[in-house]
Parts: sequence; structure tokens; C-alpha cells
Amino acid sequence: MGTPLPAGISFAERVVDELRRWPALSVCRVDCGEGSGLALSNRQILHLHTSDEAELCLTWPVIQRMHEVLLNSGRVLLDPSEDWVRVRLDGDSDVELLTSLVSVAIHANSSAFPQHSRPVTPCPKGLASV
Repeated sequence: MGTPLPAGISFAERVVDELRRWPALSVCRVDCGEGSGLALSNRQILHLHTSDEAELCLTWPVIQRMHEVLLNSGRVLLDPSEDWVRVRLDGDSDVELLTSLVSVAIHANSSAFPQHSRPVTPCPKGLASV
């Protein structure tokens, strides 16, 4: 990862600090409520609603393909019928895992690589607030 951040910075803030430098991503307000997020073009792919959890749009085909690996990590919560997964952020290794998964999400959500024909499901946090 990049330069160490000052003490007191949450893991979610570390994620944003690292990923804001990636040219494909832009920091945004989440469209489903509170928190910050990152967007690929105009598609939000990462939501940070709290300081210790992230929601990432990996897409259903990727989740199906990586289902066992994601579950075995012990850090990822998923619903195989959703496009989004939750990643617990309790340490530096979780930040590194999420950063790696964001790279997968960029590929999966890129318009140059359409993964499926169904619309992407909304962020689960947004569904809970409806």
C-alpha cells in the first residue's frame, strides 16, 4: 500500500485514500444514503457506509465464480443472488483484500467487458432504507 496514514484514520478512510489515486475511480457520495463511495465512470462500485465495512459491486457472475474463495476468506459476506458483497474492515490485511477485490470489480463493471445482461442490483444498504 502507499504511505502510512496517521493514527486515528479508520480503515475505510485508508481505502478511500489509496483508491482515490487510481485513475479509473472517482470519489463520490453514495446514491443509497450515507457514506462515501467510489465510482467507475458513472457506476458506483464501492460504498463505505461505516468505518469498518465496505460494500463492493463484484457482479453476480464474478461472485458465482469466486463464491468459495470469498467465503473461505472469512472476511467477505455475500448473498449469491446479489451483485454486491460486504467486506469487514478490521485490519490492514482487510484493506489489502478489499483493494484487490476493487481491481476485480473494475474489470467486472467495465463497459468494455459486459458480464451479464440483467441490471445490476442496488446496494443492499440502500434496499434496507427503502
